[in-house]
Amino acid sequence: MPAQKNLFKALASVITIFLFACFAGYTNAQSFSSTTAIPPKVELKGDPGQTLTATLKVRNDSLQTNNYTITVEDFVVVDNQGTPVPVTTNVSNRWSLRNWITAPKMIPVDAGGLQVVNVTIKIPLTALPGGHYAMITYTPNADSKSGDLKQTGNIITQRVGTLLYVTVSGPVTEKASITKFSAPRFTEMGPVNFTGTIESLSTVHVNPKGTITISNPINSKVAEIVVDAGNIFPETSREFTSIWNQKWGWGRYRASLNLTYGTAGVLAATTYFWFFPIRLVIYILIGLIAVLTIIIILNNRSKRHQNELEKEVRALKEELQNVEKRP
Repeated sequence: MPAQKNLFKALASVITIFLFACFAGYTNAQSFSSTTAIPPKVELKGDPGQTLTATLKVRNDSLQTNNYTITVEDFVVVDNQGTPVPVTTNVSNRWSLRNWITAPKMIPVDAGGLQVVNVTIKIPLTALPGGHYAMITYTPNADSKSGDLKQTGNIITQRVGTLLYVTVSGPVTEKASITKFSAPRFTEMGPVNFTGTIESLSTVHVNPKGTITISNPINSKVAEIVVDAGNIFPETSREFTSIWNQKWGWGRYRASLNLTYGTAGVLAATTYFWFFPIRLVIYILIGLIAVLTIIIILNNRSKRHQNELEKEVRALKEELQNVEKRP
């Protein structure tokens, strides 16, 4: 009995430690909860010499109060997905926005609280017309020392932020082109994926929007898909994907892409693709052939059986005749 009591005590201790560890892990995970930048993107327009203002917000969803370092950086887009990448070095004044922005250096945000960040953007008189871009990011635990990481394990290094797009008034260039628009050449069963790439040679970001119109082999419209390619920054390309959620099709189809952007920009492209359930047709043909084969076999068996019966009947008749002829 004493041995069993000691065993129960040991098991109880292990379970207690396990539950404590789980609870501690949960609490620690909560301290790593995300920070939210509101809104994720701000678009403004202004004249050279004008001062603009923007009201941003930071939400702290963790269980502890955090101090946030606010950083203002220019950004560039280096891929076809429109992903902004901050740059710490000076970029061309053609697109730079960082030096026009005045923002607080650091702000405290209570646990579960929301803090307003007021930003001022002073456009120089010499600013070039078109788009200028920057990002404002927030880094939590700004007042923590490097040694605190070993003591608490609660230092958060992830940054979140808001993208700022400022368009300076004046003569701008709005020019874009479709460098790719395609679908799989042959599709047995849907959905059908359309992919495209748009290149921008504009001096301001553009956001092409429109539709893909799909026509069947007899040139009748069967579907229309909405396309939103997203913001495309100057001198960059961006890919987009659209899906036609159609399960079956028969024949050669046409897909016509029609987009508009800026004040009067128009983009158009066409692609063709085959939509045909060839394996299903093969399976159906195999089934029909199998059924016909069975019918033919059964029919041949029936004929052979009938011929055999007829032979037996003739043999019986002949035997009967022979019997009748006997004296």
